[in-house]
Amino acid sequence: MYSVLDENVIKLHTHSDGRIWYSSGLGPATNSEQLLDSFLLSPVLNGLGVQVRILGLPQNAELISAMYLRRYKNEIRVVEVAGPNVLHTPDDINDPQIVLRRMRSVDIASAAGGWHAVSVHDYPTYAMLARMLRTNFVFDDAAQAYLKMHPAYKALLFIPTLSDEVAAQLLTTIVDPRWYVDRRAPDRAAKLELYLGLTPQVQARVSSPKLLTRGRELRCATVLRAWKTVPPEAVDLTLPANFLYRIHKAAGGDAKGDLRASQAFVRYLRYNWLAGLESRKGTKDGLFAPNLFFKTPAERAAYAEHMSKKAQP
Repeated sequence: MYSVLDENVIKLHTHSDGRIWYSSGLGPATNSEQLLDSFLLSPVLNGLGVQVRILGLPQNAELISAMYLRRYKNEIRVVEVAGPNVLHTPDDINDPQIVLRRMRSVDIASAAGGWHAVSVHDYPTYAMLARMLRTNFVFDDAAQAYLKMHPAYKALLFIPTLSDEVAAQLLTTIVDPRWYVDRRAPDRAAKLELYLGLTPQVQARVSSPKLLTRGRELRCATVLRAWKTVPPEAVDLTLPANFLYRIHKAAGGDAKGDLRASQAFVRYLRYNWLAGLESRKGTKDGLFAPNLFFKTPAERAAYAEHMSKKAQP
């Protein structure tokens, strides 16, 4: 069933050839035959009160960024995104007509990946992803600037061994943690961990010198490389911020230690990211609660001190 809102919404999608497809209201999917720069001048987007919806797919990152900037300038009323889980099969993404049709039937809550307005906290992820796609994933100054704007970045900086470049790759791989919320158990990170390949079998391959080719192996390796940039024997385990390396050691090191520490890293990232998106603190809806996450008073105190500092320009 279509909502009343569908009659007033322009749904947009970037096809694999770069051309923008759109559907106005309940109208059919239409190929604009235009690339983004030309489409931005299209009369399709003219008029007060324009409402735009786009799926948060990587190929739409530049489109979402451009629409957000128009919204920021009050040129359109609202820009909303939803997760790609509205698509029934991976092949759906190859047919823009199917994509635009599926967008009519999103009935998921915003907290679980349904439609929500693109905010100042969402924009850095899409802008960073668009930039890195355009530069073939070169982590340049522009990508670094977007990373510094990211709602999870300050919390990530608490980890002294963090790789900014790999963290950017991880953030743009996840795109939005709300897409991986298990509606039956919203506080759990298992769905995101599975997507990232954080299982004993995958981690065993990633922690070995084997060649990695599969998607989950590569994503698991990205998680590991984001935090594990120093050999464990060279890390000061008395430093509160090195909590991931203490988890690594407590689990016995090697692949098992890598897995346990990477799982903790992803939970830490997820909770802080969700807290940043919601712009509020607490334990509801899986938001970050340091007193429940950290094991020692020293870790909690060090985290609180870090988060209380003003951001550096």
